[in-house]
Amino acid sequence: MTGISRRGLLRGSVAGAVTVVGGAASAGRASAAGINPSVAGEAAHVRALRKALDDAAAGVVGPHGVDDKGRIIVKAGYAGVPTYTLLNTLIIGANTVLDGTGARFVAKFGTVTKRYTLDRTNQHSPSPEYATDGQGTFGAPAVSGARAATMLLNHVPSGTQGYSAPGNIMVKGGEWDPISAYVWNDSGPARARADKAPPMNVLTFTHTEDVEVEGVTVWNVKWWHAVELNAVRRGAVRDCFFKGWVENPTWGLWQGEAVQLDLPLSGNTWAGAHDGTPTVDVQVQRNYAGASGSQPSWAKLVGSHTGGEKVGQVHARVLIEGNVVDGAKWDAIGAMNTTDIVVRDNTINNSVGGVYVSSVSARRFTQPPVQVGANPVSGVDIIGNRVTVTAGASGASRNAVRVSADTVGFVSPVSDVEVTGNEVSGGGFYYTPHVTFRPGTTPQR
Repeated sequence: MTGISRRGLLRGSVAGAVTVVGGAASAGRASAAGINPSVAGEAAHVRALRKALDDAAAGVVGPHGVDDKGRIIVKAGYAGVPTYTLLNTLIIGANTVLDGTGARFVAKFGTVTKRYTLDRTNQHSPSPEYATDGQGTFGAPAVSGARAATMLLNHVPSGTQGYSAPGNIMVKGGEWDPISAYVWNDSGPARARADKAPPMNVLTFTHTEDVEVEGVTVWNVKWWHAVELNAVRRGAVRDCFFKGWVENPTWGLWQGEAVQLDLPLSGNTWAGAHDGTPTVDVQVQRNYAGASGSQPSWAKLVGSHTGGEKVGQVHARVLIEGNVVDGAKWDAIGAMNTTDIVVRDNTINNSVGGVYVSSVSARRFTQPPVQVGANPVSGVDIIGNRVTVTAGASGASRNAVRVSADTVGFVSPVSDVEVTGNEVSGGGFYYTPHVTFRPGTTPQR
């Protein structure tokens, strides 16, 4: 199946862009049975859900049948359903729809204490103070005994490279809550920092293709991401609500994406090979990011902050359209290392920054990073967005629209840029050297 053309992104022909040939991932079925762990102490209905997902991955059609893309439907929600308290990562296999409509998923993974280093080099929002030792470190929980620190992960056979893990996957509906089971009885600073909860992702997909996330609500993620697409080809995140984020004190606000586009390297590979496979052909549409009743908003709705370790490891063909972001702590939309990107018709209210697109030179992530080569970005459309910039509690001051070319080590130019029709308030437009615009267009200023 071919990727999504740039013309398709600009024309808005995305409703059917993530299409799947039924059974495309059937090669993974025979080995997929039993992909979920057997977890001591989980309730019977949680064990039943794991069994239903195992059956679907093995090609066994359950009582809810198959959808029009050849995916076996597994329904979690039913009348009187209790909360699904997960004690370990839930695994979804090939050709499966997990329909969580009407259900609630809560994480309660086992934890150990880990030492973290407080970041004092980047801007942060005021929050209850973390008590640190003389080296600036503090103890906090980390996931232990679970396959990964994510509530849900796709099935990835050992050694998987590229996009070859079994795909054709959908997660639909449901409420996903990674911290409430840990903080329910806390108050004050302990609850504000979610001290007893480990940092986690909620929905993570890696080394696979044809992934859809639709209509989910994610509450109060600690430090990491609501949805991570890591080495994913053809992905869509639509009509979701991302409410509340516990700010990460160990990194800058630039890494706080609700929807993260990533690529697997030595330090951020959930499963399979850390081969730097980029995420390509993605639509992020009609989602909302903002505060919850107990936590402030995300730093970003969507973006990327990781560059590849080899030249050419660049995300590509990404559409970000029709989303609403309230009170973002950083650039509400911040895409780095992404070529052929369209950011169109989004509404960004009272956020520290608006839309930021930047190239990232290829580098090996040693200490300090070693520059490898230039990674040019070509094709950036920032069109018809409504952006209101407001100074944040961190003291950060960002632009309404910024396009930047990385010049650290190597010059990674950004070309074929069009910025037009945006309505901005409280912030302006900024373009760095080595950014060139599409012939015949005038950059908005």
